[in-house]
Amino acid sequence: MKLLKNSFLEKFFLIFISIFLPIIFFQLVDFLYSRNTPNYNPFQLRDPINNGKSLYISNSFGVYDLGPNFNGESRYGGKYFFVKTDENGFRINHLMDEEHKNKSNLGKKVFFIGDSFTFGVGLDWQESFVGILNKKFNIHAINAGVNSHSPTLYKFKLKRLIEEGLISNNQKIVLGLDISDVYDEATRWTEYNGMPANINKLREMSKNNLAVNFTNQNLSEKDGGVERRNIYNKYNFKLTYQIYYGLENFVKRFIDDIQVRNNDRSKFTYKDWELIDENFSPLGVENGLKKIRNNLVEISQIAAENKNELYILIYPWPAQMAYESSFDWQKYVKNICIEINCSGVIDTFPSFLSYKENSNSWQKKLFIRGDMHFNQKGNYILAEIIANELNIK
Repeated sequence: MKLLKNSFLEKFFLIFISIFLPIIFFQLVDFLYSRNTPNYNPFQLRDPINNGKSLYISNSFGVYDLGPNFNGESRYGGKYFFVKTDENGFRINHLMDEEHKNKSNLGKKVFFIGDSFTFGVGLDWQESFVGILNKKFNIHAINAGVNSHSPTLYKFKLKRLIEEGLISNNQKIVLGLDISDVYDEATRWTEYNGMPANINKLREMSKNNLAVNFTNQNLSEKDGGVERRNIYNKYNFKLTYQIYYGLENFVKRFIDDIQVRNNDRSKFTYKDWELIDENFSPLGVENGLKKIRNNLVEISQIAAENKNELYILIYPWPAQMAYESSFDWQKYVKNICIEINCSGVIDTFPSFLSYKENSNSWQKKLFIRGDMHFNQKGNYILAEIIANELNIK
């Protein structure tokens, strides 16, 4: 019995040594290598190439918009895509010669106001639905979309565009109402002294009792300092981190679609609000919806005073296609449209849900991999529906 026990301990010790000794040795080599290569970062993405202009401009209240006359690359995750803006900060075709050549064939302007779906994040101009409307459907579509904007900002932006004469009488306006707008209205955007402001920025200013310009550089320096205090980090163990990062990305490829479906910002249509309200703080889901309704009332009044036709565009995230809804987002938007007497709701849900019924791989075919935004195919379907609904000759 004792002999068996000793034999088991010896085997266990040999297995332990054979597994952990190489790991310890590798970690030691990795540490020495990493400490002697301080400027090496295998995961650092190159800076996007551009003309030296800023793609985004912002104020001290955390409100931002696209900057004028930008031309170059932007980056979404690890993907680079081309972005060009005109003197008004609208995203335009980066192939300007082609745009000028086709401009004479385009009809009346249609203004599209929205967030990253309208902007076309991760996609070149010709792959976004606004670009497709221009190129394939001969619609003079103006892209005034900006990442993570929502109705609070649309209200002020629409008023400014009209005052500056950029939106004239009788032009069509399409407002892309995104699933994430409930989250953004509840957690991100508010009004302060008659102007839009970022909720977290106001908290920071209130805490410090002054207005402070909060730059990305300050954020990076702070985050880097915190991370380096832990000796076991990607700077001290670069090879280990590279292996871990590679394995993580490999595994993520099999679960990223499921993760996207369960994004907090899209849960309110199929989850009990009491379970997710904390993620929608400080206002919560219900008050976020009320804010959307109130802002749309004001937006419709602004558009009506300028004799504009206001359309509301709605489209699904992967979650709304994958799970049965307990809250009817389409009905909610259509009821608001009736209340404010908008020109119509461009409801793309039926078409996308029909596509899902005929394709088991609908998420990979319609959306950017591991993301909630439409890919080129999803954007083409969106553009086709919009063109049919607007019926512009």
